[in-house]
Amino acid sequence: MTLIVFVMPKSTFLIDPMVYPPLGVAYIASQLISLGHYVTFIDLSVGEMPKDGVYDQIWVSATSAQMYEVRKIGAVLSSYTKSKSVLGGPAVWANPGYREDSMGFDLLVSGEADHPVRLATIIDAAKTGGVDFLDFGTCEGVEHIRPPYRGWFRQYRSYLTDRDGNKVRCTTMFTSRGCPMACAFCESGRNGIIWDRIVRYEPMEVVIVQLDEIVKLGFGAIQFYDDILPLNKPRMQKIMNELVERNLIWRCFIRTDVITKQGGYEYLKEMRDAGLVEVLAGIESASNEIKDNIQKGTTIEQDTQVMKWCQELGIQFKASFVLGLPGETMETLEATRRWILAHRPDRVDVNTLIPFPGTPLTNPEFVGQYDISWEADTPEEFWYKGPRDETLALTSTSSVTSKQIREFHAQLMQEITELGIPY
Repeated sequence: MTLIVFVMPKSTFLIDPMVYPPLGVAYIASQLISLGHYVTFIDLSVGEMPKDGVYDQIWVSATSAQMYEVRKIGAVLSSYTKSKSVLGGPAVWANPGYREDSMGFDLLVSGEADHPVRLATIIDAAKTGGVDFLDFGTCEGVEHIRPPYRGWFRQYRSYLTDRDGNKVRCTTMFTSRGCPMACAFCESGRNGIIWDRIVRYEPMEVVIVQLDEIVKLGFGAIQFYDDILPLNKPRMQKIMNELVERNLIWRCFIRTDVITKQGGYEYLKEMRDAGLVEVLAGIESASNEIKDNIQKGTTIEQDTQVMKWCQELGIQFKASFVLGLPGETMETLEATRRWILAHRPDRVDVNTLIPFPGTPLTNPEFVGQYDISWEADTPEEFWYKGPRDETLALTSTSSVTSKQIREFHAQLMQEITELGIPY
């Protein structure tokens, strides 16, 4: 038996860091527990770093948004002589540059780690030394997947609002891994940075066990983190039956082309009747030209129609936009602004483009295909967008500068705030 503690770096980019728990850690923990290891968890937003020697191994999982905190953790762990340290998570997976930068950790791990054979390899490599980096990639199947361990996650608190205006305690859940789409700015999908183009579905028995545990833990709402939860309609209908049986409300990510092609209004009505209270759609831009530039695969006409259907059905529609995409001009920025102010989605999130490593927009082999330039002094934590009305802009095009994008964003956010449209 190995004594392992998972350490979650501070989430300094969130107003409240204790909202959503790290599901990736929960999947790995479930496997480790089944293998007979002792596992516990510390979130440094509310807890303290474990001392050297208290645990055999200290496993840190990080997103790109936490790398400043990760480096501070690595500096502490580099002096430890008894506890071995491991760094994994999407940050390592997405950025190949970390293969040459240990950051003070004994071992770095890239790829899906919640397979029992892979976990045994990690434990052994950290214990014996001699290996600095393990690159697993994705798993081929899903037979190994176990329901994630949620025993530590009562300390996280988020809520969904039901149709009567009551706040219902919410937790998070995956039912699938992967995305068949190919958005040029995204780490998922056909770009194959993290998930790949083949969607792998968790066995329904694993989904059902999770739903039962969620109810048992006192949650009445779920935020689904699948890239496109309603993608597989027959499977979605089975999941909806289970949600109705447990009287759960829920929120998910959608693509408007998927909804349009799989039944439109009637499909949304099925989901509404099964407890769906809110969706988030990545619209990105109100210009179809910009959408084509990033291989989005949706049109602004589809976005508008699906939003109207949601509003008719009483489903909250959150629209997400990105400014500074390839080919952006003042005219395309204005098109996005006009759409938001004319249609007034229930909630709006407007971001500037974030250069995730490995995506086509940052890959030297492809970047020449796009009308886009990056700031030369991009910091490691380039994810940061700051307060809602103030953000960095790290891209420019042949038509607009980063300064113009930043100023446009600030003005647009002021207008959105004055209209009372929430985040």
